[in-house]
Amino acid sequence: MVRDLAERGVLSGDRGAYTRRAEIGDVAVPATLQATIAARIDRLDPDAKRALCGAAVIGSRFGADLLALLGVDAVPRDLVEAELIDHVTFGSREEYAFHHPLIRTVAYESQLKSDRAGLHRRLAAAVEKREPGSIDENAALIAEHLQAAGDLREA
Repeated sequence: MVRDLAERGVLSGDRGAYTRRAEIGDVAVPATLQATIAARIDRLDPDAKRALCGAAVIGSRFGADLLALLGVDAVPRDLVEAELIDHVTFGSREEYAFHHPLIRTVAYESQLKSDRAGLHRRLAAAVEKREPGSIDENAALIAEHLQAAGDLREA
């Protein structure tokens, strides 16, 4: 909520030391936390929003390589700066994770079902094509995305 108010210019200052810039009666506060997150996502530029929605389809943790399979060239830095996602490293592999599970849920559910299904389908096909020798290793991941796409027979 505080991040949303700061992004809208209602609050100014640094984290932990904000001051109010608007009259309390003039401040519109979303009714739910989901609405607050949705408003923050809506304010993103189109590339960042596309990256966040693609990441939501991939899962709670994702790599830039999987985003690239969905046509996202790079993870926009402003997603990390906005604390929507976090940059994490496990071993030698760089990954990203959603800052909170609710952010992923809102980003995922904000997409049209047909768009989401298409992204799941593309991701399953890309994983299968990218590593044809590792289909057994990736079978669960591929099946999960095919099922989410509604392709139960293929899954």
